[in-house]
Amino acid sequence: CTREMAVEFMWRFAGCPDAASAGFVDVSSDAVDWATEAGITIGTDPEGTTFTPERTCTRAEIVTFLYRGFAG
Repeated sequence: CTREMAVEFMWRFAGCPDAASAGFVDVSSDAVDWATEAGITIGTDPEGTTFTPERTCTRAEIVTFLYRGFAG
């Protein structure tokens, strides 16, 4: 699944909460905004301007997303 799909699944599980815009230049998504605001992801570049939503999400990224989102 893609990076965007992974955070979309988590966002829906969390009840589709609102979040401020993350400001990524390559995606506009409520789920990505929520994941950024929740500290689940910071994006894929050092400047924090891209999320790379269509890139395949690795197992390591999915585990990291899940840990940051639900382990605390």
